[in-house]
Amino acid sequence: MSKKTRERFIPIGRQEIIADLLAAPHWNPTEKKQFGDFCTIFGALYHYKFHSDLEELKRCYTPFNPDSDMVIAQNSSDEEKETLTHTLDTGVRQLLNNANYEELTIDDINTAMSAESYYGLNVSVDLNDFEKLVVYFRGSSTKIEYRRTWYTLFLFKKPLETAIYKRLFLLLKLKSKEQRVKELVEIHGRDFEKKANKLVDNSRKHLPEEISDQHIFLKLFKDLPQTDLEMLFPNLEVRLKLLDKIKLGITGGGGTIFGIFSVVGKIALAATNPFAIIGALAGLGGIIFRQIMGIFTQRTKYMMNLSRNLYFHNLDNNFGVMSYLIDMAEEEEGKEAILAYYFLYRYPEKNYTLDTLDRDIEQYIQDKYDLSIDFEVEDGIRKLHDEHLLIEEEEGVLKVISLHDAEICLDEKWDAFFDFHSEK
Repeated sequence: MSKKTRERFIPIGRQEIIADLLAAPHWNPTEKKQFGDFCTIFGALYHYKFHSDLEELKRCYTPFNPDSDMVIAQNSSDEEKETLTHTLDTGVRQLLNNANYEELTIDDINTAMSAESYYGLNVSVDLNDFEKLVVYFRGSSTKIEYRRTWYTLFLFKKPLETAIYKRLFLLLKLKSKEQRVKELVEIHGRDFEKKANKLVDNSRKHLPEEISDQHIFLKLFKDLPQTDLEMLFPNLEVRLKLLDKIKLGITGGGGTIFGIFSVVGKIALAATNPFAIIGALAGLGGIIFRQIMGIFTQRTKYMMNLSRNLYFHNLDNNFGVMSYLIDMAEEEEGKEAILAYYFLYRYPEKNYTLDTLDRDIEQYIQDKYDLSIDFEVEDGIRKLHDEHLLIEEEEGVLKVISLHDAEICLDEKWDAFFDFHSEK
């Protein structure tokens, strides 16, 4: 696997990594305890820092939270809301990057939505309906399921391999109706205004009445087929597939034509009996009604399939997403810093540079866990530098302070968080 296709995410728990490092045979009892204490206080330090980030993100998100049951003391001005939105957007992106998520561009999203749906759904989404659209994923894989298909005449199951996102994040904010209509009119001309209003209303007709364009949605999904991104958007429109249209056309059209000939025949035979004519016309109306209901029934099946699949893929929403991402970011940052410190402490004679340290940690993870990852060595080194644990020598050689000194340094930083003095 090439460097570009490897992921930054380390799919091993931080505590498991620490336990494996502590299990190495080179430790003497004193050093082993010191390294365990170092990992504990470093984790506590970053837990507090990320807690502060969470509180700031919650403050920015509160005015836009569609699930809020809190009373907001004062209404924010448009300028204040714009500032809060910008801070939220920047903070969430940084959080996702810390948690080793990767961004999906609009081109990536369009490519995914143009592929054939894994669940057999035909869904249309207007991405231009959104003022903000942020999509990130972490972990891509494939899953294999066995299904009966029409080209095997449904006689036996064939293995189907599907690409999935293990984790997928969405941040969505709809444009105001006025803004979207204005954009459509600018594209198609003033005569398009009436149709533009109708198009926007249709795209949002399934949204609950309490949802407004002031809300910002945060969504987190798991194990989602990459070809079914569109089913996550609130403004989706379910359409019949070509095969369903053909099936309904054949059965419905044939039934309707047969019904018409039957009615015409009955009318001809009962031309002098008005009750027979009424009965024949009622029968024709029933046939047409059944064909129309067939279309609605098929659409209902689509919606049931959509709801059922979303139920099992949904992982968290809105405020809960931020707490989840904070935990993941804290976990990833901790792994990177602890692995970087361990190797610099354990092998000082190697005179590590960024490149050689990166290579050895990736090799360790490959050998220990049979995983090929793109280790974020710069992030690990940055955190050691920020906490004054790193020594940078000439020609890019990296060293770290001793475990004893590192414990003292981190303890002083922890004590400095709350520096209260009683007045006598």
